[in-house]
Amino acid sequence: MKEEITRRDVIRVGSGVFMSGSMAAMARFLAGCSGGSSGSSSSGNSGGTTTSSSSCLQSTNVTRGPYFIDDRSDSNIQNDVVDSSIPQRSDIRPDSKGNTGTQQGLTLTLTINVGSYSSGACTAIPNAQVHIWHCNAQGIYSDVQAGSNGGGADYTGENFLRGYQFTDSNGQVVFTTIYPGWYSGRAVHIHVKVRIFDSSGNVTTEATTQLFFDESVTSAVYAANSAYSKSGTRILNANDGIFNSESPALMVGLSGSTSAGYAGTVSIGIATGTIFGG
Repeated sequence: MKEEITRRDVIRVGSGVFMSGSMAAMARFLAGCSGGSSGSSSSGNSGGTTTSSSSCLQSTNVTRGPYFIDDRSDSNIQNDVVDSSIPQRSDIRPDSKGNTGTQQGLTLTLTINVGSYSSGACTAIPNAQVHIWHCNAQGIYSDVQAGSNGGGADYTGENFLRGYQFTDSNGQVVFTTIYPGWYSGRAVHIHVKVRIFDSSGNVTTEATTQLFFDESVTSAVYAANSAYSKSGTRILNANDGIFNSESPALMVGLSGSTSAGYAGTVSIGIATGTIFGG
């Protein structure tokens, strides 16, 4: 099922995105410091490398999609699905709730830098909660109802490829995961939700976005690793409604290879004091 149609806050027609009135009214800007260019120096078994950019760029908030599972109740999110067992952890590959084990796929070490954006500069934000979640190599999300994620199986009792951390004094978190797979209707992506809480636990800042990947690197990863083998044709970034709704899209800067794995970096500058639950 297409993510944006399922959520009903972003409706996709062809390559365009039409936002519902309530969604458009809620939309606020977050600022992104670009984590990398969209180019790759090489591909194939030797992998590719993308260069990083230190310039702060502005990016829109986008839908969290239908597959977000929260670790706590959030009054800013309509119909929030809560699973208190979603773990605070750096390695999100294992299933710590059921019996699926560790997800197969090429290792991706993802560094996310979170900063407060102002006048083209980003200042590190410590102690911000950073949730990430994405599909596995076969395009399946954990902790969702049977049949709702294109996999046909019931993964509601599992929590692989989900987790959160709090940023350190440098505004940084590092996750160990796999290079994400794809599913019908969407380009390859990772979801990110950043929240800041006050001393009473109330949300004072919330930003929701999605990260995207260089197409040539993705093609090389999938060709070199059997875990990603599946039928069908994946949507490319240029034809993805969410990618096109970001201005600009947040690209993960990558270095590594299709055999040893990749290190990815992205910096997200957010507008502190604004709330977008997605």
